[in-house]
Amino acid sequence: MENDEKIYDTLMSNGFKLIAKDVSAFFGDCYDVFSNGIFQLRFSVSKSFKSIDIRNNHLDEDWYDLALVKALLYDEKNLNHVTTIEEYKDFLQNELIDIVKLFADKNYLTTKKRLEELGNERAKQMFPMTKR
Repeated sequence: MENDEKIYDTLMSNGFKLIAKDVSAFFGDCYDVFSNGIFQLRFSVSKSFKSIDIRNNHLDEDWYDLALVKALLYDEKNLNHVTTIEEYKDFLQNELIDIVKLFADKNYLTTKKRLEELGNERAKQMFPMTKR
């Protein structure tokens, strides 16, 4: 994807490989998926909206918004704060080692549980009047 060369170069220099890529003929939608054997990162554009998602390298695992990983590492309380794509890229470059630790097999079940809890908490913050 355009303007992503710097973060892609950083990933490649840290052992990541491009494992999937697609460009739609419609709306310029596209995605690139990188893996280091521990986790996968998906950079996507859908209707001009960019996002970065992450998941354990096991193919049946759910994708998580990178914002949840950021919230986990930084112990953020405001979970519906909008993070720019540039902030995500900086986060990846600065915290790659800690992200690898979170998604390593020995830590992943705990990480997954915390990400699910944070996702639920974010939904409550975004939609406070919704009953659960």
